[in-house]
Amino acid sequence: MIITSRSDNLLPIDMDNKFGGFKNLLLLELNEWWQSRTWIWTTLLWIFIANGITLLVIIGDPTSNSALGLTIFFLFLGFFPPIETILIMQGTIVQERTTGIVSWILSKPISRNSFIFAKLLGNTTFLLLTVVFIPGIIGYFEISALTDISIDPFGFIISLGLLASYHVFFIAFTLYLGTFKDKAGIVAGIPMMFNFIQQLLLSIPLANYILPFSLILNQTGGDSIVVSIILGEPFFSILPIVSTLLLDVLFIILATWKFKKQEL
Repeated sequence: MIITSRSDNLLPIDMDNKFGGFKNLLLLELNEWWQSRTWIWTTLLWIFIANGITLLVIIGDPTSNSALGLTIFFLFLGFFPPIETILIMQGTIVQERTTGIVSWILSKPISRNSFIFAKLLGNTTFLLLTVVFIPGIIGYFEISALTDISIDPFGFIISLGLLASYHVFFIAFTLYLGTFKDKAGIVAGIPMMFNFIQQLLLSIPLANYILPFSLILNQTGGDSIVVSIILGEPFFSILPIVSTLLLDVLFIILATWKFKKQEL
């Protein structure tokens, strides 16, 4: 029996691939959420809270305009959901780091970039769909049907996008803390506290031009940025939009950089 070499048919593996194993990790993260009933209960929860309370406000005061309903809707869909977002994200790396799962995963041909971005995209997809976009679409038809003003669908989509960027801030912020803090309480406590004290921080001069909370609540008078966009009205500044997007990118970069430096 003659054994011939088939080395010419072998394909080399690029061990320096910065996103090796990303697809498999992302599918794992997505399947964890969408193959269970968690997404159903999460969606129903925020429909009940945001859409339900908006409905009660509009029915309770039928003479009010849609601005009140829109303000209440975006406030309840913006201020309270970060509680769930933070609690979910606090364990996405902390628990796996402390139990050694991260070390085991990274012992395979999987890059750290892939691990971080799979966690980020998998959880972000779940949270934004269940917390923002599904209740948001229902909210559009709800407010359009119960108020006497025509809502610009394109403006509504933009506002939902801005609301999504608000939640991405807390997703990325918590993820960043989880890359180097082992205490789940600290990882959740810092962004949770920041979410609640933003209203107080807005009283600081010029803070309303920087803080993400300015997207959903305008303490200088008038409608919030998201509501103003929907109603086709001018808003007080574009800076909170720019600031929130930059902070989203900053914390994603910091999370990636910090995770690469950690010894696991």
